[in-house]
Amino acid sequence: MTTLTLGTFTFATYEIPERINFGGSQALSVKQLVGGQRIVDAMGRLDDDITWSGLFFGSTAVLRARFLDGMRIKGLPLLLTWSQFSYNVVIKDFKPSFERTYQVPYSITCQVIQDLTFPIPILVPVGYNDAVQTLLAKALDLALIAKNPSVSSALALLAAAINAIPDLGIASTAQLSTLLAPLLQAQSVTTGAISATSGLIFS
Repeated sequence: MTTLTLGTFTFATYEIPERINFGGSQALSVKQLVGGQRIVDAMGRLDDDITWSGLFFGSTAVLRARFLDGMRIKGLPLLLTWSQFSYNVVIKDFKPSFERTYQVPYSITCQVIQDLTFPIPILVPVGYNDAVQTLLAKALDLALIAKNPSVSSALALLAAAINAIPDLGIASTAQLSTLLAPLLQAQSVTTGAISATSGLIFS
């Protein structure tokens, strides 16, 4: 579970949202010229407000919600961190809704003062597992559309063999060798299916 902290407050269980936005826009100065040409000057980053919602639940729900509301009232800069992200923020809005003494849903919006997240200077390549899983998913989708049980079965066996290897990027030769048979089988079955389909189209 991702650790989410705001100042001295650490969110827990249902208080942690499924998603948190980041990023923003670029302030642009646009000059429209005769003939449709434009001169665009980048004026600087405009970080979006960071907004999320969750649920205070349990015997301390109201107390925790009131404590966070007190942080809003003080209006002090706070360090917001989760996963790889770090921001200096001020609580702009905190809207809890009392439902029961043990159940207080809330939404919160933080105004970004400064993005402290370390920038990524180079494009990180897609991991081997992610790349292979993406291609495999596309192949399975095509097999489903083609309605060919033999191809779907062969690809399912290949998927099982791939999923048995935790990390393809550091897999040993012995581990990779287990992919050879199902890979060749899937290739053979798929090639045969394509040839058969081509024969029906042009016959």
